[in-house]
Amino acid sequence: MSRDIVALGRNYLLALGGEGLQSAFHFGVNLLLIRLLAPYDYGVFAIVFILGGIALTYGNALVSIPANIHIARTRSTQAANFHEVVFGSVALAICVVGGIVVSVGLSLTIRSVGEASAGGLFVALWTLRNHVRNTMFARQEMSTAVLADFSYAATGIVLIAGGFWLRSQAPQATQAPQATLVLVILAAAHAVGLGVALIASGRRIRISLGPGVRRSYRAVWPDIGWSLIWVTMWNIQGQGLMFLVAAIVGPAAYAPIAAGLVLFGPLRTAVGALVNVVRPAFAWGLAEHLHADVVRMLLASVGLVVLGCLAFGACIWIGWPFLSENIYGEKFSGASMSLIVTLAWVNALAYVSYHAPLALVQAAGGFRAIAVSTTIGGILGIGLVALILEVVTVAWSLAGAAAGEAASLICIWVAAVRILRVPSSVAGAVGVPRPAIYRPRAPEWHV
Repeated sequence: MSRDIVALGRNYLLALGGEGLQSAFHFGVNLLLIRLLAPYDYGVFAIVFILGGIALTYGNALVSIPANIHIARTRSTQAANFHEVVFGSVALAICVVGGIVVSVGLSLTIRSVGEASAGGLFVALWTLRNHVRNTMFARQEMSTAVLADFSYAATGIVLIAGGFWLRSQAPQATQAPQATLVLVILAAAHAVGLGVALIASGRRIRISLGPGVRRSYRAVWPDIGWSLIWVTMWNIQGQGLMFLVAAIVGPAAYAPIAAGLVLFGPLRTAVGALVNVVRPAFAWGLAEHLHADVVRMLLASVGLVVLGCLAFGACIWIGWPFLSENIYGEKFSGASMSLIVTLAWVNALAYVSYHAPLALVQAAGGFRAIAVSTTIGGILGIGLVALILEVVTVAWSLAGAAAGEAASLICIWVAAVRILRVPSSVAGAVGVPRPAIYRPRAPEWHV
């Protein structure tokens, strides 16, 4: 693994470039919408966007992370192609069902069929494109992934500019709700990015839910079952703040919190790029018994993200007078935005600090330990947020969320240290997978 450190660095820069394009696009869109949309419309958009993030976590747990790890361990193109068929077919089915569930759920809450349908389409296409990207990272197709990311961002910019211009030219009576317009535009951009990724990969698209595929997917269910537990508790921990504030105080009260959290969206994206590169590297290194190299990669990764978070927070602090005057202005003047942004930074620091060890524990198959860690963090975080909302202002609710993230940080690091202290157990945990998963034996598996 030491010999490949340059290649890993290059892959990270490419992955960061793609994630950076998306992050900059999402960052710019959110800042634009803060100014253009009414608080209710922006609250709806922020909630749908967060639902998309939740869908990504479940897509990752059900298909994308297993595919990322399993493909990284393969030693033949045939086996990698087989995994792509299995996990890609399941991913498509999950995204379709997830989009329908989100649409129905939104229609029951926001009472707008148009916005609900647009939200469901946006969530489904975003989740599916995320899975395809994870597959490309596992197959070392970084350039193709970056090309797809660029296509998504460029399409979104063009469509948003054109959509808002056309809307400004239409009679007031025929103007569509702004939240619906933005969600449809972003869904279309995801579709373009997905199409570019599939075409640029040069491989034939193969979809099958036959007996062989189902049997192969069931073989990884022990890990996936624990993954579902940890991702559920992780979402409760990470997104419980939104649901509690919206339920107790209302969507408009969540708008300033969403506007503060969005400042640190680029950090989450940068960490996501790092995890996409190091997770398959961890899986390969552990399987090949390269214990010392795995430790060095873990420490270097954590150091990188912590320094990045500190530097990003310093930039926000230096630029706060400009942000306060030109972005937030009078719209959130009574919402204690300086306090919200400070607590959002603390929350982000805890969040980014445990993602590298989290990737290591995933690569080692320690999904049960992750489930326990996120359960502890989720229970603590959601309990503190509910308590804070009863006794102080909404802005302080972010302190409860940060405490939950800190608890998960401690627990995940404990799990990572335990794995690294027993190299032989690590090797056994990530050894050659079951033949039913890695050796395609029936033509029906390759439809």
